[in-house]
Amino acid sequence: MADALDGEVEEKRLARPIDVAAVERELGRLWSDGGANGIDEDPVTRACMSNLVVYCGDPREAGPLPEEIAHITERHPSRVLLLVGNAGAQQMDLEAHVSAVCYLAGGGRQICSEHVTISAQGEAARRLPSTARSLLIGDLPTALWWTPAEPPPRGADVFSELSEMAGHVIYDSEGWPDPVQGVVAVADWAAADRSETILSDLAWRRLKPWRRLVGQTLDPALAPGALESIDEVVVVHGPHALPKVWLLIGWLARRLGWQPIAAKIEPGVELAWGFESKRGRVRVRVRRLAEGDSSIRRVEISWSGPRGREGATFVREGEGFVAVSREGSPETQRVLARGDLSRAALVARQLPKLFRDPLFRETLEISRTMAEALRR
Repeated sequence: MADALDGEVEEKRLARPIDVAAVERELGRLWSDGGANGIDEDPVTRACMSNLVVYCGDPREAGPLPEEIAHITERHPSRVLLLVGNAGAQQMDLEAHVSAVCYLAGGGRQICSEHVTISAQGEAARRLPSTARSLLIGDLPTALWWTPAEPPPRGADVFSELSEMAGHVIYDSEGWPDPVQGVVAVADWAAADRSETILSDLAWRRLKPWRRLVGQTLDPALAPGALESIDEVVVVHGPHALPKVWLLIGWLARRLGWQPIAAKIEPGVELAWGFESKRGRVRVRVRRLAEGDSSIRRVEISWSGPRGREGATFVREGEGFVAVSREGSPETQRVLARGDLSRAALVARQLPKLFRDPLFRETLEISRTMAEALRR
């Protein structure tokens, strides 16, 4: 998978676990006593642009996180606090590891970030938020990357406490086992949030190429009257991609002023929604494929034009490419869309964004409306 984060990254770790109360002291030793603690004697620059709190509720899912964190800090140096909980364990234990995550820069210099892993067993997992709070660098922005495959608000007290100390919450709705409950839970939390928290869904960021291509293809200069006359949208997706589909449809609805009016399950079609536009009814149909990854595979947009029925089709082809074709046109354009960035690359791109995205918030509200309609 193509990824902009392809530099040589290395983690220098203390060999032994330490007591949580000793983390700051050991971090100091890591920098002042670099050679003794495993950091090479080459020139070292300690870099930190923010605090990044990474939460994982299952030790079995924590395996790829250190490597992902290393690539994130190459692009966005941070003090990283990786919190790994295991509330179901019988024993009660809390331990930490301290390391420096480094990559080579020009002139042989090493640029290093601090990485603290805190593992909690049993009842000790409740102490993770308070432990993380004590290790934050106070004058830097704090981001929370919520990695479990469940909506952040479903994390109950753990999420509530961690989000209160973060100005930016990053999560991924792709793969949620219950998309209806997940989208509603996140949208409710976002609507109730009064702290100006920045909210980032990696699924929304993956949709950026699709949004850009749809906007370019249906630009009034290229397809006069198309945007105002859309009357049908068909989306085909892989398993566990429904929240992403809702975000794409919600984006179209928000941009074009559509109002959702109905939803139902139909034979042969997984789901269907009705929207009301300024020109009349818009029908949205969503079909799920039985196999494959959690991606949007095909989007068909149809409208009534001066020459009768017209349309545009967008088809995902391989890693990072989308084929775009217009009805009646002999040419099919194959576009490098860069929609297949790794999770680490997506997180790294979100961290510098220190402002709320009103379009995402409004799109999330429409997604919630579409999800709630399925409950009826």
